[in-house]
Amino acid sequence: MILSLAVILGLVASYIRHRSETASQIASISLRAPWLALVALALQIPLLRAPFVPTQQVVAAEALFLLSHLLLLFFVWLNRRLVGIQIVGLGVLCNLVVILTNGGFMPITPETLVRINPGSTLDYWTVGFHYGNSKDVILLGHDTILWVLSDILVLPPPFPWPTAFSVGDLLIAAGIIVLLQGPGALPERAPIADYCLLGPNSLDSYL
Repeated sequence: MILSLAVILGLVASYIRHRSETASQIASISLRAPWLALVALALQIPLLRAPFVPTQQVVAAEALFLLSHLLLLFFVWLNRRLVGIQIVGLGVLCNLVVILTNGGFMPITPETLVRINPGSTLDYWTVGFHYGNSKDVILLGHDTILWVLSDILVLPPPFPWPTAFSVGDLLIAAGIIVLLQGPGALPERAPIADYCLLGPNSLDSYL
């Protein structure tokens, strides 16, 4: 949900900046191997459709998430010169680290689930179970490795679709918003690198 909101906000921001040229600006963003991102997201579909069951019953969860995130990181590397994509990559890496260190799922606490599921109680959420139709596993906060990177952020009611998300998700969303503002590329080498290698005159090309 947070990523869908990022796309909407990115498009709105792009329209405010470019008005009638919004479509052409977005169309001119040159992504390399966009199919990698699509395949990576498709690999997560079986996990997102898995029911509320013990995580051991969700087949190949860790392998699917690992492969999905590695493909996303490779996609980011291929497009690393696009402004915004580095933020996306940092978010993907944050999510990958916390998922791998917690058994192949994104941790979420019962307290967070109560916040996004009004009317439920802490006793309702069984620790160690997969939170149905999501990438999450229910864990207590003190049992979660790298808790700060887990799904601790919340869009609660009255938001129409209450959802929890991670710092990594927030970084990915921010990167998408920046990316949708139109084509932009980083220089092949940073000015400081040219200065060190070629001397002060090398900075003239950046001025």
